[in-house]
Amino acid sequence: MLKSKYAKSVTAWIYIGEDDVMNYEIDQKQALEKLGRNIPTYHLIDVWKYLKEKFGEVETASTEEGPINPIHNRVPLKEIRNLHDWDKGYDEGMPYWEKGDKERKAGNLEHAIELFDLARYNGYDAPILYMSYAMTYRKLKDYDNEIAIIDEAIERTQSEKENANVIRIMELKERRAKAIALKQKLNSSKR
Repeated sequence: MLKSKYAKSVTAWIYIGEDDVMNYEIDQKQALEKLGRNIPTYHLIDVWKYLKEKFGEVETASTEEGPINPIHNRVPLKEIRNLHDWDKGYDEGMPYWEKGDKERKAGNLEHAIELFDLARYNGYDAPILYMSYAMTYRKLKDYDNEIAIIDEAIERTQSEKENANVIRIMELKERRAKAIALKQKLNSSKR
């Protein structure tokens, strides 16, 4: 990965979503101006097809995740206050998140989760809340709750009226996959 898509050493661009492909002509023009050359551009699916054709199928580890059994006191989504009023949820919930994040950083993880629950209950729906939850559960090695809260974050991000943030969802899915792998590793070490 390079810090800039216009780095001198860039050899190609690979896009994962549809939005960036639409800006292809603008990017090519800027590359020509900044680097003096065009940069070949590929979609990730095309790269995958090419690698599959060249190297064949790759054997992967089992992706069977097993049952997810989170145990928590969070209220169901439908009971969240200010669920459809982002501004009010932000105003009423953010102070709880701030206190919770301080507690998380101080190592008071259980208290941090209680405060995150209050932030969520009051309608706070910022991505940082879900990252704070996930980091706290990861520190506690409570992978079931980490996976459950990531699933909720994905669900809420996808249900936004505006275009769902594709990159944000991909980051969440990557974190979820890592949590599943850690859970599997923990379960296999207990056997």
